[in-house]
This record gives sequence, C-alpha cells and structure tokens, in this order.
Amino acid sequence: MQIQNFSTRLLFFSLLFTTLNVFATEQILCTVTSDIDSDLAKIVYEMDQDNRAIKHLYLDSFHNGNRLDRIEVFADRLREGIILNKKDKYIVVRMHSDNFDQESGGVIYLDTLYSALSGERREYDMELSMDKSGPILQKNQKNLRNINFIAKRSKVLGVIGVEKVVFGN
Repeated sequence: MQIQNFSTRLLFFSLLFTTLNVFATEQILCTVTSDIDSDLAKIVYEMDQDNRAIKHLYLDSFHNGNRLDRIEVFADRLREGIILNKKDKYIVVRMHSDNFDQESGGVIYLDTLYSALSGERREYDMELSMDKSGPILQKNQKNLRNINFIAKRSKVLGVIGVEKVVFGN
C-alpha cells in the first residue's frame, strides 16, 4: 500500500509539474521608459517547456496602460539588429548581439542615435544571463530591471537624439 501511495503521489506531482509548464506565463525582464513622455515598454519573456531556454522574447509598447504594439525579438535576427524605435528616416534605437543564445544568453547592445544633426551614434552593452529562476539582465555585473532613455535636446529643434541611457533597479 505504501508503494502504491508513493507511486500515485509521484504521478500526481509529475502531472502537476507538466501542467504548470504547459501554462507557462510571460514574465517581465525589464521596463523601458524615457523622459520624453509617460509611455513605457516592457521586455517580456516566456521560457520553453523545460525551463531551459527562452521560447519567446518580446518588446511590448504601452500608452496610458494599454498595450499598443508587440515586437518579437528573435535570437537569429539579433545578429543583423532589430529596430526598436524609428522616427522619420532616423533609426533611433536598434538592438543587436553577436553571441546571443536562447539557453545561455549573451551580450546585447543598444545602438542609439546621439544626434540627428551630426549622425553620431552611441552604443551601450548589457548582459543577458540565465540562472535557476530564469533570465537576468545585467549591466556592469549588477542586475537591472529598468532602462531609461534620456533625450538629447536642441533649443531650436527640440529632441534630436538620445543623450544617455540609464540602467537601474
């Protein structure tokens, strides 16, 4: 009787674990804001059924709490770069990576337009790594949950680029 109870419990927990993995939920990796407006974006991920690799990675854009847009960030497209923000003919923010892997992460670069007047660009790097709880985004070996873009402004023209990117918790 003891063995049968143990087997039944083991089967029950196996089924429960499998069921929970089937209904895996998306998790927020970090929130993205700027000093231009109150809109925000969230980088969201979903793990595969084994919780070993990122199954999906998205950038969701919100306005007044409502999701406006979702961009899926495909690992194989990170080598060529994914445009996250474009204004007129200018690519304002592009994300790329030379070594991103869905199971182990990698270095991710944010390529930003510093000045539309001169065409100068700046690049910021961060690390996406995996631990037992899932993906972790880091800058200078410190976990980060927020990325804030600070606009570069001209007195005459207004916003002309990204002054800097602030990474924080």
